[in-house]
Amino acid sequence: MIDKLYQKTILKHAAKATGHGAIEDADHSLIVHNPMCGDRIKVYIKINNGHLINFSHEAKACALCQASASVLGEHFQGLNKETLSTLIKTIKVSLDPSCSEETIFWPDEKWDDLNVFNVVREHKSRRTCVTLPFDALYQAMNEISNI
Repeated sequence: MIDKLYQKTILKHAAKATGHGAIEDADHSLIVHNPMCGDRIKVYIKINNGHLINFSHEAKACALCQASASVLGEHFQGLNKETLSTLIKTIKVSLDPSCSEETIFWPDEKWDDLNVFNVVREHKSRRTCVTLPFDALYQAMNEISNI
């Protein structure tokens, strides 16, 4: 199981850690925990007119969560709550065991990098590891719009 989940591509994304660190002048930050496995991620965001203009993260988490955060750190530009919500729904569908790769339609082709996480489909408890950075970002964006 471990070899299948932690493929080289996932480990490379985790090691790359794109977007890791704090934003000094962030508009908002938020810490989210995954009680199932102990993953913890802090996200920092900067918003302009409802669009994400800067994003970073500090993940104390498994390689799946770190890799997912790194992919998000690489491609976050231009996200707003609506597009992020659509992306999260697509991620969750893509991780469902009944999903086939032919039925996944990412909101933008840059998110094709998320296909690497399809190995998580048969491991229900690990799906949240992949979605945690995206869910944390969505919560932070929601909070900032309510401030």
